[in-house]
Amino acid sequence: MKKGVFAILVLMFALAGTDSLAQGDTIIVETESHQDQDFYYRNKYRYLDVRLGDEDRLLKIGIQPFKPGNSFNFLVFTIHGGFEQKINTSLTAVTELNAVMTWSEDDVFHQQGLSLGGRYYFLKKREIEQGRSGNNCQGVYTLAKMSNLLSLVTVRTDDPLADPLDHQAALYRTLKGSLTPEIGIGFQQRLDYHLYFDSAVACNYDILHNDFGFQISFLFGVLFSYTR
Repeated sequence: MKKGVFAILVLMFALAGTDSLAQGDTIIVETESHQDQDFYYRNKYRYLDVRLGDEDRLLKIGIQPFKPGNSFNFLVFTIHGGFEQKINTSLTAVTELNAVMTWSEDDVFHQQGLSLGGRYYFLKKREIEQGRSGNNCQGVYTLAKMSNLLSLVTVRTDDPLADPLDHQAALYRTLKGSLTPEIGIGFQQRLDYHLYFDSAVACNYDILHNDFGFQISFLFGVLFSYTR
């Protein structure tokens, strides 16, 4: 009789332990599922906040590791600073300051230039009406600007008359202006709250030197937006 009662008690404890373990597994699974949902909705809200947020002004600082152009010279590094101000839903005014550095075997070329222009985001109104974008400076745009209206040019080159043992180089600085209208099409997109990507294809014409050219730009950098 005692052995029978003892066997029943052991069986009851075993069943209770199995049930508790199953409940514990269920709790663990439910917790992991809840964490996955939180992660999904948090990232979805972040994406929508970046795409649908409004902005009136942008301060941008970007870099371009190479600058392919009509000569396809990849020994070019560009630091880009820009300020973009909304005029209306689709039109913005842009002020840019670019520092371009080029290296060759004998020379180093450095140009700091000021450019003024504007952008027209021709799909912006439709995207806002469809709920796909906020009133911001993101999307496809056409551009028109005057490139390098005022620039400081620095050239460092080897001096052929200097003693080779001195390793001296000649340094020249020139402040000059230019009339170079530029038109093109591009795409600007936030990658996160403070990261952006900007790419454009443009053609330009140097009026003073009667020179026509084109360029492709790829900019990556940080930005800060401001609203009223």
